[in-house]
Amino acid sequence: MVLWTVAALPLLLFLVLLTHKALSLLVWAPLRIQKCLRAQGISGPSYRIFLGNYPEISALNKASRASPFPHITHDIMPRALPTHSVWSKQYGKPYFFWLGWTPRLTVVDPEFCKEVLSNIGTYPRTALPIHLEDLFAKGLVSIEGEKWARHRRIVSPAFFLDKLKAMVPTIANLASTMLEKWKLESENSTCKEIDAWDEFRALTADVIAHTAFGSSSAEGKQVFLLQHEQQCLFFRLGVSAIIPGIRFLPTATNRYRWKLRKQITSTLEGIVKKRVSLPSDAYGSDLLGLMLSALREGGQKNLTMSLEEIMDECKTFFFAGHETTSVLLTWTIMLLANHSEWQERAREEVLSLLGSRHPDADSLNRLKIVGMVLQESLRLYPPAVNTFRKVIKDQKLGGILMPKGTGLTIPILPLHVDCELWGADALEFNPLRFANGVLNACKHPSAFLPFGGGPRICVGQNFAMMEAKIVLCMVLQKFRFRVSLGYRHAPISRITLQPEYGMQILLEPLVV
Repeated sequence: MVLWTVAALPLLLFLVLLTHKALSLLVWAPLRIQKCLRAQGISGPSYRIFLGNYPEISALNKASRASPFPHITHDIMPRALPTHSVWSKQYGKPYFFWLGWTPRLTVVDPEFCKEVLSNIGTYPRTALPIHLEDLFAKGLVSIEGEKWARHRRIVSPAFFLDKLKAMVPTIANLASTMLEKWKLESENSTCKEIDAWDEFRALTADVIAHTAFGSSSAEGKQVFLLQHEQQCLFFRLGVSAIIPGIRFLPTATNRYRWKLRKQITSTLEGIVKKRVSLPSDAYGSDLLGLMLSALREGGQKNLTMSLEEIMDECKTFFFAGHETTSVLLTWTIMLLANHSEWQERAREEVLSLLGSRHPDADSLNRLKIVGMVLQESLRLYPPAVNTFRKVIKDQKLGGILMPKGTGLTIPILPLHVDCELWGADALEFNPLRFANGVLNACKHPSAFLPFGGGPRICVGQNFAMMEAKIVLCMVLQKFRFRVSLGYRHAPISRITLQPEYGMQILLEPLVV
């Protein structure tokens, strides 16, 4: 009996320590943080053990997405970000909520946002949800610290404007192929209906496949198709993705996840290995070639990447590179289709500058109205509706003491449509607000964050804007367009801000 008791002591001690750790993680720490925030006058929905506010979030999302808007409105927050729409009114600003046992403080002051985004050491990014890791891997979006700085120095040169100029003809040729298809399909009718969301997703996938992988674009396109399956899988998972350890179990869903990840890795490994085997002067001028060239030139400065790290960056800029631009083009077409006066102004600028010629790198900088239209589209329909950071030690932000372990949510969409920052017409489409540049468009420059801000601002923003300008110019040259009666206005945040039921647009070929 004594021997049994002695033998059981280590197990008993382990169970006691495990229970203490679980209680600390799930009960004591959350209640301490909740008490600290409420003592400072910051309110929010109450903490629930383990699940936090996931039930409320799920209910709000379900209710908001039950039906589309009855008409086109740019006041999309009730549907695109229903939790903020409800909780900011109920609890004030700032407010906090709970993702499981992790508190999230929502920061809505642009000066606070600037401080958070500028100090990446103090406020690093939060970890990606499990299944988003499959999409972005360990690339620039998800990594931190010295590794992020090293990757950024290697990847950034590929997105310098002088490098991107060489890609303009490729983008224009691919856009021309899409427009020729539209023209052929509309020959027997005065108006051709398209789903602009599907069309631009396919186009931007072709563009990133060619500009990232050059001669291996066919294999690159396969990566897009597989990543699309990963994205669809993420939407289906919902709250189940937060269950601890669930990603390691051999469920049917996880086996499917692992299969997709293996296929993507195998495809990219073949592309990268084939390119690395070439002489350095044959790497090419696509994004992969430019990144490999930067690696070779930076070798003496210890700017190196493993094969796996190169593939992770390829996954990141392939997904982000086509998703951001397809979203931007889709909402811009809808806005111009719904505001014919601005469509005509943009077309007049394009035709006066280019005629029927394809845009070149130099002409893109002279397209002021087109640029203003795209900026206003990014304001009203930003690709990401919020971004996230975390507090790694007790920290003061303004007058708020934030305990270690607090997550920070920066709601991009609410900042973009705040009447105090943008004026009484903040919910209206008015590209003229950008006539004097982004910095003068509103009262605080950190209130405009379509590509994030600070050192971690999107490395591919110049690529996205260049591609969007080229495609939009060429559409305006060939077609007049309006919103179809079949279009249902239903913006929804699915990693990016997307039209839930597609974007039905009627095309009328221009006689030139």
